Amino acid sequence: MSTEHITSSEHGEQISSALEHARGDQLEKAREALSTNEASEHAENRAEDARNKLRELDKQEPEPAAKAETAAKPAPAPRLPFLNHHLNYTQTLASIQRKLTPVSRSFSKVIHTPVVEKASEALESNVARPSVLLGTTWTALIVGAVFYITAHHYGYALSGSELLFSFIVGAILGLAVEGLWHLLRRR
Repeated sequence: MSTEHITSSEHGEQISSALEHARGDQLEKAREALSTNEASEHAENRAEDARNKLRELDKQEPEPAAKAETAAKPAPAPRLPFLNHHLNYTQTLASIQRKLTPVSRSFSKVIHTPVVEKASEALESNVARPSVLLGTTWTALIVGAVFYITAHHYGYALSGSELLFSFIVGAILGLAVEGLWHLLRRR
């Protein structure tokens, strides 16, 4: 019968090989995690590069001689992947939404649905114009204050439609002032 005796040097070698194996596994896991982080950072960097190139293209204006040439024959739109505005918008929106809290992220997803965005743009071009909002606010403040101070001083009862009336008058005044401004600015 032969008995195998493990000497302390053999035992140390087994421990060191086990440690080497565990260290190799940990190193591989760290490399995988680093590559996934680099991939997401790389995608964000590509989106940012595309935004910068779009800004540069918007800033560049062709020279007068080049303007005449481009007017004569329109150049085809470039088919570059970084110039896809819709893709750039969705990627940017997704990368920003990932950084939000869950409640803010869900609110952002609701706000940025196509139906809500189209409705918002339509309201923005008609009702929510700065001149309308400014005129409405100031007229409602001034006319409402005059109505309520006068009614309080003379003891009249108000029906509540005074504020609505002042909002409507303010919106009309705001549009009128904006129209005058544009008319005078053209001269």
